[in-house]
Formats: sequence, structure tokens, C-alpha cells
Amino acid sequence: MSRAHMLYDNKPLEAIPVTAIQRESAWNPQQVFKFDSSGAKNGGVLVEGDIQGRSRYSVRDKSSGANKWCYVVIHVAVARATRRKFDSTGKEIEPNFGETKKVSTGYLMSSYKTCPVGESDKLSLSDVIKEVTVKELSDLTESKAAGYKNCVSFWWDENELEKMELNVGNHVRLRTRGKGPYIDSLSKLNQQNSTVSNYSGGEKTGTSWTDKVMSHKGQESEPQDQQEGVEDDEWDD
Repeated sequence: MSRAHMLYDNKPLEAIPVTAIQRESAWNPQQVFKFDSSGAKNGGVLVEGDIQGRSRYSVRDKSSGANKWCYVVIHVAVARATRRKFDSTGKEIEPNFGETKKVSTGYLMSSYKTCPVGESDKLSLSDVIKEVTVKELSDLTESKAAGYKNCVSFWWDENELEKMELNVGNHVRLRTRGKGPYIDSLSKLNQQNSTVSNYSGGEKTGTSWTDKVMSHKGQESEPQDQQEGVEDDEWDD
């Protein structure tokens, strides 16, 4: 047994039923998830929130033969979010969540006012939904996400979850890629002390501002995953 498998237990994920999708047209992830065809780093949102549920999907098309694409969809109750921003070199810029600072208005220590620190990049829940919605994908996840309040559904290749274990109730920070709901990177936050406890996808930890944990404590929730889809615990349909 590899060291990775000793550290990660995949059984909770395997217990989630799989919804099998058979497409008439070719499945092209780059087009479906609206990635930038140039490969440039731009677009996407950054979201912090609690995982309310998970779903699994397998996709086949007529030309794929025995091949299939396997995804996990994470339904996240959004606590706060911003658009991702990059400089001219493609380096990600730290967003402004609407932070404020106290500014003195006189000689007395108690005389001050609260002012915003620059222009806020903060997005509302409706803004996030507008930024990441792809109708074809939202039609697939709508029924499963309907029972979760203030949730947005994000897609991820199941292989990415070999690097970390995600459960309902985990508080996470994720970044999407392009103009759709596909996850570019995800880190699991420790709500007790606001530190990153696990990270997967995108650049390695330490290479961008995302290592700086933005303090936020959301309310814990413990709803169960919705048990819909294929009854077998295998991807094969």
C-alpha cells in the first residue's frame, strides 16, 4: 500500500452514489467548463464556505468507448467570495474582501471613523452564481443542490480528491478556473485557528497569496449527502 493511500481513506467518497451521464455529442471539458483556450490565467472566483453535500458523476459519449470522465460535485454554502485578479505577468493579486480600517478624525484617541481599505472585490451569492453558471451543468446538479441553502455547486475531477479527504461540514476556500464551476485549487481550513489544514490543485502551497489565510469563522453544519443516482458504488453503469 502506498503512503498516499495510508494517509487517505477513500471509502466515504465511494459510498456516494454515481449519476451516469451518456451524451450524444462529444464531451469536451475545455468547452463545457469554459476554460480559457489560450491557457492564460484569468477569470474565475475565490469562494470560502462550508461543504453541505457531495455528488458524483460519470460521463461517457459515443466516441469515448470504454473511457469515461469521473467528477465529484461539491455543494458549498458561500460565506464570502471575490473575483480572481491577476497582474500583467499572470501572478494572482490578493483580493479585497471589503476590509476596513480606523482613521483618526481628531486629537482624541477615541475620535475616529471607519473607512474602507481600497475598492472592494467582494461578490454576493447571486454574483457568484452568475459568474460560474453553465446551464448544461447546472441542469444536472439542480435537483441535488435544491435542499442546500445558499449553495453553489462546483465540479472537480475525482483524481484531485486522491490528495485530500473532503467531508460534509468542512470549511474550505476554493478557486475556480475560467468562466465556469470547475475547481482550480482547493484548501481545507481549520476554523478553530484559521489555518490551512490541507491543500490540493493549482500551484503548490507557498507559491501564491492563497497561503495567507483570510480569517473567517462560518457556522458548522452537518446535513447528509443526498443519496441520489446510480445505486452501485462503482463508476461503471
